[in-house]
Amino acid sequence: MRVPDIRIGETYQVKVPQRIPPALRRVPHTPAELIAQMRLYRHAGNRFELTVTDLRAENATVDGYETATTNRTTVPLTSEQAERLGLPAGPTYKIDGFVTDTGGNDASFTVTVAYTGLPVTWLRPLAEPVPIAPSTARFYRARIREKAAGLSADEVDRAADEAQEHQRDMAGQALDSYRAEQWLRTAEVEHQEWRRISSLMTETGMGAYDSSKDPEGAETDP
Repeated sequence: MRVPDIRIGETYQVKVPQRIPPALRRVPHTPAELIAQMRLYRHAGNRFELTVTDLRAENATVDGYETATTNRTTVPLTSEQAERLGLPAGPTYKIDGFVTDTGGNDASFTVTVAYTGLPVTWLRPLAEPVPIAPSTARFYRARIREKAAGLSADEVDRAADEAQEHQRDMAGQALDSYRAEQWLRTAEVEHQEWRRISSLMTETGMGAYDSSKDPEGAETDP
């Protein structure tokens, strides 16, 4: 996106490249900066949602925060609590760990992670779908044709039904995860290819799938 397109207070997708630029490899000076840096590296090659809090037009960067869930927290102890635990007087103490209920189940709660100086060019509209590269789509179609080799029409139909169920499962997961949305694009391609092969076999009366008799069987990358 461009600087004039960004609005403070709005939420965008942040498309993080696989390699973090040197300008963003900063030495963290606070625990919050360390957490933000670690999460940014975890997002490498993926996307996350950022609500913009500041825009610097002069260098085309934004500040903002990501809303996430966790079950880890740090709780400082009061002097009275430390005393009840039998800890030596003098130092201050904190408890750092995972929160669970008495049944051992994770207790999930919301936290925010603040980022500074992210390039405006990384931002995308929130509703923009995650794309799949044409070469990637060709690869997965070719893989389905390999799996279909020698299968009967009934076997291909069953595989198409299974691919459809997988696509629906990915569609549900994609509501909460951009990574799952990438998998959804792949699942869509695979399901479409199984259906195409099924239709081809029905139209031509092919007893067992043979890619040499498939007009698209010789599809290759450019």
